[in-house]
Formats: sequence, structure tokens, C-alpha cells
Amino acid sequence: MLKDKLKKDSVEALKSGDKFRVGVLRFLISLIDKKELSLPPGSLKGEDEIQVIKKELKNKEESVKIFQEAGRKDLYEPLFAEIEIVKQYLPKEMSEEEVGKIVDEVMGELGEVDFGTAMREVIKKVAGRAPGDVVSKLVREKLG
Repeated sequence: MLKDKLKKDSVEALKSGDKFRVGVLRFLISLIDKKELSLPPGSLKGEDEIQVIKKELKNKEESVKIFQEAGRKDLYEPLFAEIEIVKQYLPKEMSEEEVGKIVDEVMGELGEVDFGTAMREVIKKVAGRAPGDVVSKLVREKLG
């Protein structure tokens, strides 16, 4: 699972003296631990871990925007390094073309359906590897 990889990489970073990386990885581990505590014992899945990491990435990217607007270079520059570390633990995002193929495939299987049903099925297939806005745009184009 992702948490195990984070722990292993954290130990390696600690051994190599990379305190910054250790801090970021330990924070990610703590976020996953917190999520795990909010669920019934033993029910944390790999998808849950990825969602936690994605949420943290989104928070960091939003922080960068806010700090840039405020002109706080001292606050947003370190976040770029954190963002790069966090991205290493997320699955590679699908291209718009790949998502389009999945949309075509799902629409072929389902035939005439409403937007909600189509979105639900496509989201299941992309399994968090594509942004929701891209999926929504492609589904709307196919339906409209």
C-alpha cells in the first residue's frame, strides 16, 4: 500500500539526511493515519490513500496561488518542492485523449443515458487518474 511506500521512503530520506523530504513524507503518513482512524478498522483501501494525497496536493496548489497573489515569495517557493514530492506518490494522470477513449467506450456500452449515469460510469473507469472537470467536459461533448 501507499502508506508502506511512504514509510520506506521516509526512512531512506532520513538515512540520506534529506530533512525536508522526511518532513513532507511524515506529514503525508500522518494524513493517511488520520483518515484510517476515521474509518472502521481494516477498511482503508488504496483508493482512500490516493484521495488523501490528492486532497493534500490540491491544498498545496491553492496555497501557492494565494501566496503568489499576496506577493509572498518566501511562502510559496518552498511549496513547489513539496508539490513535486507529493506528485511522486500519485498515479500518472490520463491524457484528455485517453479519457476520451474511455468516454466513447462507456457511451457505447450504455447507449442513451443521462449525464449523471454517464459521469458515474466514466469516473469508475478512470479511478481518479483524470480530473473531474476534464471528464465532465468530454461527457457533455459526447452527450450534446
